[in-house]
Amino acid sequence: MALQELLKNKLRTFLSLFGVTIGIFCIIGVLATVNSLQRNIQNEIKSMGNNIIFIDKWVWSGGPDYPWWKFVNRPYPKFYELKEIKERSPSTQYAAFFMIFQII
Repeated sequence: MALQELLKNKLRTFLSLFGVTIGIFCIIGVLATVNSLQRNIQNEIKSMGNNIIFIDKWVWSGGPDYPWWKFVNRPYPKFYELKEIKERSPSTQYAAFFMIFQII
């Protein structure tokens, strides 16, 4: 009976199969794009080298159970500390200072 319905409604059968095929190709395309972007970002970070240190007041992880109260009293890095890092670290080739200003 199901086979008879498929043979009778050829257009509906074709459109259903065509829709499923397009859906599968879209999912594969999105997954391939996301994987490519992730690999590209990882390669960009790896190209900077494995001897990079980031010093910040806040940690980079977050989430609903993020203990912000542990980090709120930490001091912000100062510019003179950057100079100290350059002078005291013999393997430092480059160092940069990054600041964000918020105007309310």
